[in-house]
Amino acid sequence: MKKIVALMMIFCVCHCVCACAETRARFLFIGDIMIHDQQLDAARLKDGTYNFSPSFRRVKPLLRDSFLVGNLETVFAGTGKKLKYAGFPFFNTPDVFIENLSGDLGVDLLTLANNHIFDRGAEGARRTAEILTSSDIPWIGLGVGDIPSNDAIILDNSGIKAAFINHSYGSNMWPKSSDVHLNVYGEDDIVTSMTRAKSLSPDVIIALFHWGNEYHYKPNVHQKRAANVALREGASLVVGTHPHVLQPVDVIVSDDSVKAVAWSLGNFVSFQRTRPRERSVILSAEFVKNDDGATRLASLSIAPLYVVAPGSKRTEVTYAGSNESLIESLDFDGMNKSQVKNLRSIGHAVNEFLGVQKVFDGYGFNILWREESRDVLPKSRRKSPM
Repeated sequence: MKKIVALMMIFCVCHCVCACAETRARFLFIGDIMIHDQQLDAARLKDGTYNFSPSFRRVKPLLRDSFLVGNLETVFAGTGKKLKYAGFPFFNTPDVFIENLSGDLGVDLLTLANNHIFDRGAEGARRTAEILTSSDIPWIGLGVGDIPSNDAIILDNSGIKAAFINHSYGSNMWPKSSDVHLNVYGEDDIVTSMTRAKSLSPDVIIALFHWGNEYHYKPNVHQKRAANVALREGASLVVGTHPHVLQPVDVIVSDDSVKAVAWSLGNFVSFQRTRPRERSVILSAEFVKNDDGATRLASLSIAPLYVVAPGSKRTEVTYAGSNESLIESLDFDGMNKSQVKNLRSIGHAVNEFLGVQKVFDGYGFNILWREESRDVLPKSRRKSPM
């Protein structure tokens, strides 16, 4: 009997040590961050300054105390020399928006490899990178000055070191420049970035791509090829932007690994009002590192979002899910019962499109996949998120 008790004690001690040695980190990803003319008009104050904070007041608590990655689909080119603030097709956003990115959203990394980064030429792209750096906001996707193209960046999140790469299918403009270069996603370019990422000795590698056909709900052949290269070279998670609508999330489960591809997260904020360009998600990915350093993807979940337009120009990012604890904690002031009910309907359509499980994670997000039920994969139950 004493031997059995002793063995049980040893098991309990070992189990506690292993459990305590695990390191967990949660990463959040949002889609395209765009500022159109209507948003500029709505944010402009009487004294000529700008305030974009109202756009994020309803969703800010969802992003608090998190590691957040977003796609910046505008530039900070400044004004003067015939430059002015503008939306599509040649974006240029006031510098004060950086305070919203840092304070309201709390971004930890911005991707700059997208088709609008050269809207104001190489100088606009260079200034965007410089002003983000001076504001202590990490970025990736460009080769600028001493930073080579096809580079990687490593950031620590709660003890898990993640290396990121970022590539775009191309750009709307191609200015001549000797020191500003866009990361494109040819196979050799992706391999170079992945090689540099691995040289940083990360726990996990995450590939961020700007790709696909606009307003299409399925990935195209070029997306699939780029994703396959990144996964083959060691990425555990691939996250995409650019189509301005949601595309599915695929989870690839094998005997020794789990990898995932979120093909498109849609628009996080914009003034694209045509359905379903006003609906997107926050993607949550949780990684776990064992005491031996091995790191694995443990869960994926989402919070459905809808960009409401309470006025003729202002837009507000709003939670569209059904988790009661989140609903109680968020700001829905100014929205009537019909509008709130419509949010739930939109959130349901998004969840059906992505094929979420009918359970929530500890943060109130809808679970897409988790290791406790690793063979239950997300499967779309709609042809579109409408």
